[in-house]
Amino acid sequence: MADDTDDTDSDLVAGERRSDLLAALSYVSTDYGPDGEYIVNGDLPPEVAPPFIRAIMRVEAELLLHDAELVTVDNEEPRTPDERRTDAFVALVLRIDDRP
Repeated sequence: MADDTDDTDSDLVAGERRSDLLAALSYVSTDYGPDGEYIVNGDLPPEVAPPFIRAIMRVEAELLLHDAELVTVDNEEPRTPDERRTDAFVALVLRIDDRP
């Protein structure tokens, strides 16, 4: 049986094809907020959202496991869930851009 996948299809990032994640990122935009914060906006259509959501969740799970190792009596939670989700988004974008 012939292999119908090409090199880009076999290039996975957080368990998803890099090309699918790049397609989803094309719907993401950024703005500056009133206090200088960086706001990320994304209205992903249903046909591109699932791989992106799965990838974000996988990276967030990695960060959660890492955070669990940092929990001590003095340091109850290393980062909030919102901080962890933001960090997962940034980590995923960096991985997408990190070509072999």
